[in-house]
Amino acid sequence: MTVIDLGEVGHHDEPTPPPARRPRGRRSAGHPAAVALTALLLLLTLAGAAPGPTRLAPVPVPDVPEPSHLIVGGLLVLAYPSALSPAGSRQLTAIDLTDGRVRWETSLSPRHQLVVLEGVGDDVVVTTDPGGEPVSMVLDHVDGRARWRQPGVAVPTADGGLLLEDLHVDRVAVRGVEPSTGAVRWTVTAGAATVDYRPGERGVAELVVVTSAGRAEAYDVDTGVRRLAFPVPPARGDHHHVARPVGDLLLVDGEPGRLAAYDLASGRRRWDTPVPTPDGWSVRSCGDAVCLGEAFGTRVLDPVTGRVRWTSDWWAPVASVAGRMVGVSADGRQGLALLDAATGRAVAELGRWELVHQWRPTDALLVVRPVGGGRQLLAELDPTDGSLRVRDVLPGRWQACWRRQGVLVCWRQRDSIGVWRMPD
Repeated sequence: MTVIDLGEVGHHDEPTPPPARRPRGRRSAGHPAAVALTALLLLLTLAGAAPGPTRLAPVPVPDVPEPSHLIVGGLLVLAYPSALSPAGSRQLTAIDLTDGRVRWETSLSPRHQLVVLEGVGDDVVVTTDPGGEPVSMVLDHVDGRARWRQPGVAVPTADGGLLLEDLHVDRVAVRGVEPSTGAVRWTVTAGAATVDYRPGERGVAELVVVTSAGRAEAYDVDTGVRRLAFPVPPARGDHHHVARPVGDLLLVDGEPGRLAAYDLASGRRRWDTPVPTPDGWSVRSCGDAVCLGEAFGTRVLDPVTGRVRWTSDWWAPVASVAGRMVGVSADGRQGLALLDAATGRAVAELGRWELVHQWRPTDALLVVRPVGGGRQLLAELDPTDGSLRVRDVLPGRWQACWRRQGVLVCWRQRDSIGVWRMPD
């Protein structure tokens, strides 16, 4: 057994629910979608135990308290207890996803707080904070031994590279390192600034640094070469409230009550739009649009013009697929709806299903909901019309599910996880 002083482990990618929205009147119980869904559930309850070509293959895992998890290189890496549990002994266990065999185990020190648990290539990168300067290390996927250890917070890139962040209030530094050895390939430094990344399909594709003084710089994450620099509004405080790449845009606040959008290919200012003050709002990518979350709803903006496509105080977009959006209801009682991305119109109201979280957008979205006998129904959403195709019935009641690299992991609060390999 390899013993490494790492620290508490959680998962920084676990999604957070959207902010609560103002509720409105109840929906009619006689909605056609609800009637069809009831019939579907009755049929499934009677026939759900019958094997079929789409059934999932369970992976045996140890029953451990409050586990966090990572899927990388054919391994399920469990960290337990999680970073939210009281201080005490920690364990990192790597399980082979083909047969459930324990590949390696590593003891973790309770003195560190986990910051990152991620994959880089087939290896595992872990960042912990002992109460001062975060430290990162890469663990070999074969035996869990540490390849190297350096200061900084780890950020995997889209092409299998690795960045290390060293961020402070008055200065920032980002290093590009060789994942196998930790050798430094390049370094970018700045004074007081906000650091963020333009995402690619498999990780970050571009480093963006926005200084508090009012300058934006974009860097290639493979070479560290500065690709673009242009002026932006200076921060009104120590740092910008928003300085975020969204698609091919950089969104920056600074001017009172305004959000400005800059083209990341040219640095040209495309548009600006009013935002609430004080800073009780958020901005994010949603499909091919920009979603501006406010206290009483969501504005969906066209990324080219900044014009409002539609607004809603009821459905908050949480995912997109094939030109549609999936929205969650304001009160959580109406569940999910499939929305037309251009208008916000509800194509289908799905009822009280929950979305299976995905690290990477795919052509298929999965949803789950409880059924009789303490089981969980898993279905695939058709984005063309909102219909649901049953995939399987999972034993047990699960509070949240994630899908990554062909593996479904479901979690039960303060208890255990279920793991299934998904058919191709």
